[in-house]
Amino acid sequence: MTNLNIQKFDTFDIFFEKRIFPRFLIFSYLGLFLAVLYLPFDYSFYKNTPYLVGALVLRCIAIFFAIMVVLAVKLDSFANKRVIAVTTFGTLGYAVLTISYVSYDAPSFFVMYNWFFYLVATMMLGALMTKKIFIIMESFQISIVILLMLYFSKSSEDIFLYCMVSFSLVFYVYAVVALNRKNGEESYANAHRMYIISSTDGLSGLLNRRTWYEKCEFFFQKMDNISFIMLDIDFFKKINDTYGHDTGDVVIKEVSNILVEQTRDKDILGRLGGEEFGIFLLNSTLEEILKIAQRIKDKIQETTIIHNVNSINITISIGISLKNENTKTLLELIKQADINLYEAKQTGRNKIVF
Repeated sequence: MTNLNIQKFDTFDIFFEKRIFPRFLIFSYLGLFLAVLYLPFDYSFYKNTPYLVGALVLRCIAIFFAIMVVLAVKLDSFANKRVIAVTTFGTLGYAVLTISYVSYDAPSFFVMYNWFFYLVATMMLGALMTKKIFIIMESFQISIVILLMLYFSKSSEDIFLYCMVSFSLVFYVYAVVALNRKNGEESYANAHRMYIISSTDGLSGLLNRRTWYEKCEFFFQKMDNISFIMLDIDFFKKINDTYGHDTGDVVIKEVSNILVEQTRDKDILGRLGGEEFGIFLLNSTLEEILKIAQRIKDKIQETTIIHNVNSINITISIGISLKNENTKTLLELIKQADINLYEAKQTGRNKIVF
């Protein structure tokens, strides 16, 4: 049982964006640099032709889309739609340059050079590029070029050469894209599995002690309205001695399930060791804290655990602490809850002390 509300892992896109886009950003800057660099080249190439104004306007539009690609990679405002934004702006920039090259009688190899750069960018996106996006983009690109070539009556040799080279490359790059996506999905699944293994307790499915402390320490340093519930299963050693450790494991799992059910998404749950559990609460009033603690205690007390024909009823003891001006460290917060938990166990168990 893994509580996904407390055990967060990057989504597929975010996982690979962190790994791919730092390098892709450099490539994006290169694309922008080349787009700007060719502005004076276009002027020189077209200055004695009637195409000058149109070519420069289209070049400036292409530069705009190159800038948008850089911004899409860098800015948080494009989060969750970064890949679509990058591919859309890149495709539009490519289309504008293609229109310029085909419409204004640039050498045919300009079109191919432009497309090669575009395909390299496509492959650099790696696992983020889906087959669906690739097919849509490339169909759009090839269709535009062929239609423009036909419209401007380009030679049949140029059209044939473009089709032969482009279709061959598209099939090759499609295979690369599909393989990258498949490998990416496998890598992501493995990384997710290893993350779960390394950060959760194998029996309870809650955060293990190390990961729980790391998460709580982060929020302890950032926030003031913090509280902590520490709970312990009463007479757990007796359960193990009487019914066996396999039954004890079932009890741990059942208590963990109840903790997940009775707490909120923002609460940080962990198994701190043996039969001890910790709940780190953020931005909670004392009334809310006591309500959660009481709800957990009541639910566990009224739950009958059945294992190997044995029916077992258990109780828990709870200690609560709240961060105040005298609480300097997370360990002090935990220690105070531990003291209150000890008092609860020494004064009869099955109670809450704060």
